[in-house]
Amino acid sequence: MVDLPKNMTERSHRLLMSLVRIFIDNGEPVSSGTLSQVVAETANEHIPPSTIRLDLGNLERAGYLTKPHASGGRIPTTLAFRSYVDELDTSGPQTNLATGDPGLTQDIIDACRALSGELRRLLDYAGEVLADESGCLGFVTSPSLADGRTKEIKIDAIESEVLLLRLVLASGRSYHHLAKLPVPVQSFRLEALAELLTERLTGRRLADISEAELAALIQHAAEWGRGYDLFVMPLHDLITDARLGEDPVTVLHGAAGLLKASGDDPDALARAVAFLDDRKNIERTLGTVPKTEGVTVVIGGDGASAVDPTLDGLALVVASYHVHARARGRLGILGPVRMPYPRHLNLVRSVSDLISRVLISHELTPRFG
Repeated sequence: MVDLPKNMTERSHRLLMSLVRIFIDNGEPVSSGTLSQVVAETANEHIPPSTIRLDLGNLERAGYLTKPHASGGRIPTTLAFRSYVDELDTSGPQTNLATGDPGLTQDIIDACRALSGELRRLLDYAGEVLADESGCLGFVTSPSLADGRTKEIKIDAIESEVLLLRLVLASGRSYHHLAKLPVPVQSFRLEALAELLTERLTGRRLADISEAELAALIQHAAEWGRGYDLFVMPLHDLITDARLGEDPVTVLHGAAGLLKASGDDPDALARAVAFLDDRKNIERTLGTVPKTEGVTVVIGGDGASAVDPTLDGLALVVASYHVHARARGRLGILGPVRMPYPRHLNLVRSVSDLISRVLISHELTPRFG
């Protein structure tokens, strides 16, 4: 049983939750007549519109509802959305909901598994999935690792034209990158190249290793034969993936969806544009959200908006994903306060669980050990 706010009856609470659900579905002010009809159809409970009007008036005075027009229906406030979200399961296992569980298709699962060795591309793809499935802004923030200095680079032939490049950090953390070359890998002295790179880069901070420096190092291998310049981009991608772990980076997808979801409300649109104008807004706001095991919902008007007023009128659905025991990243969606919360909670939970499983499985796979 949910603890009811002071001075709120069980009936008023049921009406408030129904009103929020109706408003989320159609975006229109909800009248007492509409609410009476919906309650009768969904809960088999008859409450006269006159009685509902009294309850709605009390809820309005308590700050849960507002009435745009004197003779019209009522719409929920931030406080009402907060009460509605607090009743949702933000920590339990994923369930199918009547509001529509987006699930994750096998194609999405397979694509994430295929990208398990390329952190940068995996996180970028996760942001795309969140944006495409929600119609809002999808974001993924990379984790921060304690040590970002190189220890060893290894290069192994996997197939005739496929290489596995491995970077081991001083912290013990390793990164992997698969690269396909247009020529047979047997043409190259892979062990000698790995030894050269390890010798020159050991102890260096990832942030200090540039593409130009990698290209200069590869030039030393030119005396062994032609074509070693093909290694520059794969090595740069590998270093970049590792830097995602060293220096948190936020990936954003679906900005147009957020603007569209803001609707015709010019104030909501202006707030969305202001938020998108500075990528650091997401990172600052996430800094105020505790890293829990479940999904957290931050609605404009509570905690985070005191730090960042541009979140007013917007809502964040956030979850953590695990790279390993010591590193967590954050991912989720940013959209208007009027969003299908059960569906979006399931979406964010599903993507965070999938990314965690893929990365943990990747670490445990002997082939990449």
